[in-house]
Amino acid sequence: MKQRPTDNCPICSTQEEKITEKIIPLIQRKKYPKNTLIFEQEGSSQGFYLIHKGTVRISKISPAGKEMLIEILGPGKTFGEAGLLGQEKNADSAATSEESEIYYIPKQDFQQILAQNPELYQSVVQSLIRWMDKLHLVIENISLSSAKDRVWSYLCRLQQEQNRPLIHLNGKKHEVAMMLGLRPETFSRTLSDLEAEGLIKMNHKQIQIVNRDQNTI
Repeated sequence: MKQRPTDNCPICSTQEEKITEKIIPLIQRKKYPKNTLIFEQEGSSQGFYLIHKGTVRISKISPAGKEMLIEILGPGKTFGEAGLLGQEKNADSAATSEESEIYYIPKQDFQQILAQNPELYQSVVQSLIRWMDKLHLVIENISLSSAKDRVWSYLCRLQQEQNRPLIHLNGKKHEVAMMLGLRPETFSRTLSDLEAEGLIKMNHKQIQIVNRDQNTI
């Protein structure tokens, strides 16, 4: 059976067939070159996005003008959900980290489906809750005093999310470093220190946490 755009969508794939059949005709497939701005913070909220290929950086600009990388999203991840529930302006910015293919549904079109199918609201709200939890973790991680604590906390969270022996960084090292509020050289040095202490084993972007029961350093 041919895969449909909604099959990997955490919001759409959980719905009954009658709802997904309404959503599929609304989907627009968009291709973006590397480092393309999809939308900017405080810009008008336009719609709902699902990554099919590539990666997208979600970031915020602080009142002081400093960029804070919140997350690096890959295939199957969504963004832009807040606009579906009435948010008029984007709370953050989204830009591609590499050449990407993204499924897009205009805001008004999706809102019409929501109005006709109230049961879809629960999935949208749950997706927003997951996003807020992610933002809370990022802020909590940056508040940690040492680089080692930040990196270790990040790796433990990745292991929990990916649920496999070898975990993969969800972006390039300099992007992950930025997300943790660290310089790239500090992030690389901290990984080497953790490996020297026998807490992890590294193989390029693959990392194994040796002691799974180790929650703090």
